[in-house]
Amino acid sequence: MSDKQQRRAAILGKVLTDEIDHQQAAGLLGISERQVRRSLARWKTDGIGSVVHGNAKRTPVNKTPDAVRQKLKDITRKEGRYHDFNTCHLQELLAEQEDIQIGRSTLDRLLKEAGTRKRKRGRPRHSFKLRERMPREGQMLLIDASSHDWLEGRDSRYNRYKKLGLIGAVDDATSKLVHLRFWPTECQAGYITMAREVTMNPALGIPMSFYHDRHTILCSPKEQTIDDELAGREPMSQFQAILAQLGAEAIKAMTPQAKGRVERMWQTLQDRLIKEMRLADIGTLEEANAWLPAFIERYNTRFAVAAKETEPAWVTLESPADIDLPYFFAVKTERKVRADHTIRWMGKTLSIRRKRGERCLAGERVMVHVTPEGDCCLYHRKEPLVYTTNVDSPVPAAVKVPAAVKVPAAVKVPAAVKVPAPVENLPLSEVKRAARRRQMAHLHTGTSKAAAL
Repeated sequence: MSDKQQRRAAILGKVLTDEIDHQQAAGLLGISERQVRRSLARWKTDGIGSVVHGNAKRTPVNKTPDAVRQKLKDITRKEGRYHDFNTCHLQELLAEQEDIQIGRSTLDRLLKEAGTRKRKRGRPRHSFKLRERMPREGQMLLIDASSHDWLEGRDSRYNRYKKLGLIGAVDDATSKLVHLRFWPTECQAGYITMAREVTMNPALGIPMSFYHDRHTILCSPKEQTIDDELAGREPMSQFQAILAQLGAEAIKAMTPQAKGRVERMWQTLQDRLIKEMRLADIGTLEEANAWLPAFIERYNTRFAVAAKETEPAWVTLESPADIDLPYFFAVKTERKVRADHTIRWMGKTLSIRRKRGERCLAGERVMVHVTPEGDCCLYHRKEPLVYTTNVDSPVPAAVKVPAAVKVPAAVKVPAAVKVPAPVENLPLSEVKRAARRRQMAHLHTGTSKAAAL
């Protein structure tokens, strides 16, 4: 018997020997007098063994079977299929794929007893001010990218660096994933594609604001010039210019903790997404992008919360099919039309076509729009322009003269080596003039040397 049971037996024995009464025994045992009388009745029937609970040494009905314990140990050991899954994620997959229903705390205890999990050490944490969620869905999107070894080196095209860029967007009010897509790296085309897909999604639309970090793709690092200050405008990146056209506000986060919800989302995805893609045998970037919609649906079912206000804040488009996508969602560059109605772009000559009666654009500015897919479109103000690409004639390479054929430079004879004409056959006047010319030449030579010095 335990110490508690021995104490209970001693107190009941004193009641039987009239050393204490029922009221005193109830106070010592912490039970009512009625329970004292029932315990004494069982004592008289079963003896001292009545103080031991009837369920002692019986197998609990909710005990985890030994076969399940052994299976959990096998699949979570170092060579097992779920060797690096966290407890919550493992509990969900056991119910979905292994048909094992078990509580999270029970699973955590069994894994620690089996030695396949260790208790994590607590780290000191810094406190930050909590920012309340936005009350309406679509009021703010938190966007970011994570460069990580998402495919664990299975895509041979990226084995050198083993990292892919995953660009995502999460709604601040509900924590819903509204966009996920893999790219070879964090790039401008990825963010523009994200804004386009969210805007054109019939279930979503244009959010009121985008919350992002200070990456130069998302915000311009340039400072205001005097002209910008006088005009009251700030330098904008290509992505900021697209958001301005859509009427969405771009908000810069000064610290990672300010956009903590999207940062915690990356922690969850780097734990869950990698392992689920391994189980699904995803081996390439294209397969991963095709598989992501099903994962997003499961993720939102598991982690999304309800917004405070039921009315969403998305700005839906009335006729999405009529939207000129290359006009809004593209990288824009300005060019001046030359006199022959052409512009130069990326080493090519683009000839702008015009119909009869249309005015000439020579000398005016046009915009070159390049979509994330690489398509090039020309616009004059908001009007699209038709153009053709001219093939420039190749420039012939310069003809090189062989070294053996090179003509040497003419050898100059110094002035001091020149032989004067004989003077004996010249008349006296010619001799005087020749002497005078030599004197003047000598004087000029000396003057030029002195000036040079």
